[in-house]
Amino acid sequence: MLPETTSVHPPAARENLVEIVHGLPVADPYRWLEDLDSDASRAWAEAQDTLFAAYRAAWPDRDAWDERLKALAVTRRVSAPVWRGGRHFTERHLPGRDQAVLYATGADGTERTVVDAGTLEPRGRVRLAGWRPSWEGDLVACQFAVDGADVTRLVVYTTDDGEAVDEPVEGLRHSPVAWLPGGKAFYYVGPAAEGPDGMLRVKLHHLGRAAVEDEEVFGEQVDGFAYFGLTIAPDGDRLVVSVARGITHHNDLWLAETPVNDPARPVWQRLADGAETRALASIRLHRDGGGRLHTDRGAPRGRILVTDRTAVRGDGWRELVAQAPDAALDDSVLLDGPALAEPLLLVCWSRSATSRITVHRATDGERIREVPLPGSGTVRALRGRPEGGHEAWFTYTDFGKPPAVFVFDAATGRVAPWPGRDALPGPQTTEEPAGASESPAELLTRQVRYEADDGTPILLFLLGRADQPLSPRTGQPRPALLTAYGGFGVPMRPAYAPSARAWAEAGGVYAVACVRGGGEHGNAWHAAGCGAAKSRAVDDLNDAARYLIDHGITAPDRLAATGQSNGGLLVTAALTRRPDLYAAVAAIGPLCDMARYERFGIGHTWTAEYGTAADPGQLEALLAYSPYHQVRPGSRYPAVLLCGADTDQRTGAQHVRKMCAALQYTTASPAPVLMRRTTTGGHAHASARTAHDLTADVTAFLAYHTGLPAPTSAAADGSPR
Repeated sequence: MLPETTSVHPPAARENLVEIVHGLPVADPYRWLEDLDSDASRAWAEAQDTLFAAYRAAWPDRDAWDERLKALAVTRRVSAPVWRGGRHFTERHLPGRDQAVLYATGADGTERTVVDAGTLEPRGRVRLAGWRPSWEGDLVACQFAVDGADVTRLVVYTTDDGEAVDEPVEGLRHSPVAWLPGGKAFYYVGPAAEGPDGMLRVKLHHLGRAAVEDEEVFGEQVDGFAYFGLTIAPDGDRLVVSVARGITHHNDLWLAETPVNDPARPVWQRLADGAETRALASIRLHRDGGGRLHTDRGAPRGRILVTDRTAVRGDGWRELVAQAPDAALDDSVLLDGPALAEPLLLVCWSRSATSRITVHRATDGERIREVPLPGSGTVRALRGRPEGGHEAWFTYTDFGKPPAVFVFDAATGRVAPWPGRDALPGPQTTEEPAGASESPAELLTRQVRYEADDGTPILLFLLGRADQPLSPRTGQPRPALLTAYGGFGVPMRPAYAPSARAWAEAGGVYAVACVRGGGEHGNAWHAAGCGAAKSRAVDDLNDAARYLIDHGITAPDRLAATGQSNGGLLVTAALTRRPDLYAAVAAIGPLCDMARYERFGIGHTWTAEYGTAADPGQLEALLAYSPYHQVRPGSRYPAVLLCGADTDQRTGAQHVRKMCAALQYTTASPAPVLMRRTTTGGHAHASARTAHDLTADVTAFLAYHTGLPAPTSAAADGSPR
């Protein structure tokens, strides 16, 4: 076993670089590591690779964690069906496969493979990043990413034989696709022909025409960088573009009527002005010419408005479903058809970060009943048939159940697994067994609330073995793994994760904190933890750690924290504020240098979430929690694992390198600071195999430093061997 001493950390030149920015001194001793390709930076990174490999080989249970995670990951994942032209399309990730396969099934039930991403490149490096069938169902526009990159290429395939029918459209970033009826053309979002890198435009592509000839149809109406979403009616008579300038609390909606008549020259009018209303809005277009609007204008948790065709320009909207007193609006789908006495609207809500689906009359919004769900978990991808019908499909998951597809029959009120098997009973309780047939231990999920230091109650999920009580102050402290995200309005909800199951099976406690900055309680919860308030999300995470410790669930020498992307920022900021709370921290693709984050990857598009260093007040707020700038010499930091990819096009690998060097230089603890580096994969994972390897390394690292043995050798009380 290697000695845990800072003397093994590779040396890094520490420069006396201090800039005065807006009157504030900003130190940056490791700026030279921003150049990933310099000889010095390469040599330092390779030395870090050697150090990580040595420690990884010394973790005694790494292989056992690897095997258990593989066993828990062997599950057949299927997406909820997308219906087009009498066919349904599903994406499936099958056991033992690195990449997903897209299938289509006709009205006769015959299933065929449209595209198998795993066969497109010998090493399985190509990932199916998105797909959209034409309205007729005979064509599918598929997007592919190589090595987890954010840049994709779009290829159109025939559904029946999986043949490419057009030249690829290159250089996209997970673009939405809106097909025109007839399948001869579609709208997408691509790079502008002129302007700075990253500037986007809505474009029109005709099959059989080179992509360089695609017309730009929208974008000049918007100043600066923006993200665009596309919604089109099945008959092509209305196209709506959503415009968000960065990741913001509001967006614009623009409408073009009858674009099918002249698709290259639509006439635009603003449907909703986000700058004026400071609201988020999204629209669903009805077949009869009307539409419904999801908006948080005047309703922080969201409400639904409807209009008819004559009012779709923005006048005459009326409220159909009001804001719920205790739940945030997620999604809705309209059901109709001869099997129903009247049209119905299914509405999906998030209440205490778990999903509920309610049934309403589509005419007046009156609530009729609630849809029975498999448990207290998370519903995603609520879908119906575009031509109408009485059935809706959705995926369901929780901490103990892998994602599975279910169908709701509004004519009978029954929910059943899709396809086949028996209908489900009604909703189950919040605290319920989460065991799976392959698990040696039954698990239990508990939902509690802890109080932040400003008195705000915050939701916390706890997952553990059913034979080891999760109630506070019972039993001895156990190894606990705390995670959160706290950004961009992304909610943390119950979802199946092999690492969470494996940790809990082994006798540990897996904790998920719904800190401010996420979307668990609507837009107001997001706003309470972003921008100048981002420090609040960091404190919320540390308050969750204090709750777990104060209530005897764990102890500082048995508590780990992990997060990815914005969650990685959260946990690295938390450890610099309260290193005494944690035994180990793992950050995956984190932001760490918040004074310069706008210079790396696509950080310049995130100023609405974090603020900008160009503003004196915002720079001060950024520096107050910026992990890289909050590292303090002489602090006893816990064991730290910083994971990143040199090819990360979102956050950039510079954050991981600079933070690693800073922690290795300053820590007064014998615990190691390690960097796990890959040269492929990007911010996302290139394949199931690379994702698994990362999860196994992170889990083994955190388990080793909290004393949690691998599942096969765990003591009954979760104590270390």
